[in-house]
Amino acid sequence: MQTISERITADCQAFVDVANRLSEEEFQRHIGDKWSVADVMQHLYLSARPVVKVMTGPREVLAQWGKADHLPKLYDQLAAEYNAVLSTGMKAPTPFVPRPEDMDVEKQVVIDRFTAMYKAVNNAIKSWAEQELDAYCMPHPALGKLTVREMLYFISIHTQHHLNRL
Repeated sequence: MQTISERITADCQAFVDVANRLSEEEFQRHIGDKWSVADVMQHLYLSARPVVKVMTGPREVLAQWGKADHLPKLYDQLAAEYNAVLSTGMKAPTPFVPRPEDMDVEKQVVIDRFTAMYKAVNNAIKSWAEQELDAYCMPHPALGKLTVREMLYFISIHTQHHLNRL
């Protein structure tokens, strides 16, 4: 069975592989009101950034959201919940929407930013004991309070969601 760290690494590489197959123009192209591949990578970067910040900070910060009040959800269960929320028309909250000023860069800058964030997620995981991943919680804007493990699952689920939409 793949660890969450291995899954996140594979998800990151899959996205980078897609991006690398595109020309600069294709990477930046918007079709209608849809995000470009560059925008999606920035969105995934912005979504993972607060998780890394919380995971690399003092554990006491997590106390504000309390301890887990449910058994840890499995990856597929969380994916189904996320898909159900998406089916209601839920859109990314403003802090997770790419800003034009952040996107006025070359393709490689976006890819490097994205890759560095996913590596930071995996580095953060290393400082957590297995039982801590299921004990501590943090808020998710659409799914409510998730354990740290569930939030890590979400990073993978979210990346897969956007890969599938490409």
